[in-house]
Amino acid sequence: MNKQHVYIVSENEAWSEVVVACLSMVFHRTMIESCSSAEKLWGLGENDIVIFDKATLGNPSSLLISPIERGGSWVIVNGEAVDEESVAGLISLGFSGLIVEPFTLEMLPRALRTIASGQMWFSREAMSQALKHLVKAGGLSCHSVNVLGAKFSLSSREQQVFLHLLQGKSNKDIAVQLHLSPSTVKCHVSSILLKTGKHSRNQLSTLLLEEDVDQPIDLIA
Repeated sequence: MNKQHVYIVSENEAWSEVVVACLSMVFHRTMIESCSSAEKLWGLGENDIVIFDKATLGNPSSLLISPIERGGSWVIVNGEAVDEESVAGLISLGFSGLIVEPFTLEMLPRALRTIASGQMWFSREAMSQALKHLVKAGGLSCHSVNVLGAKFSLSSREQQVFLHLLQGKSNKDIAVQLHLSPSTVKCHVSSILLKTGKHSRNQLSTLLLEEDVDQPIDLIA
């Protein structure tokens, strides 16, 4: 197995040194290195992660950076609140996460573990906006749910519950809509999370946005 690498891309050398020091204390067996540009970051392994400092490098899309083409998982850090309005676009380009200032250093270790486990790291509000954008664009449909249902072997009842979950409904509301008991709905929700590999109902919407890629290996501490 190839050793996992974390690349910190920033023009702020002092900031990069702090990040390298902090992450090295947490992830002892992961190669962590810094560079001033993403120019040479091509052909990355599926377990590699790139930390892109938007504060010093600017918008990655303006630099024609596409994680889908370059490989690895990319997380934008030191972003602005307004960046969260473009999460749907970031996901379509292949980015796996966004951390806005001033929370980068606080959230980065947890974000790396989450991204390395095959999940995305975006705020709940940002994902909610991305899902609304998808709904307006016609991406949320019974067909979409049926496709995901077949992919994750969801039963017909689980698919019904899944559709309501994507619409943001509570267990109580779903129980009323489907004429089920709240405890039965809770069991269906637990089964859906288990089959899809998600840890919370708020992460289910990412299934409509994620590319069909293999999950990378957990970040090694």
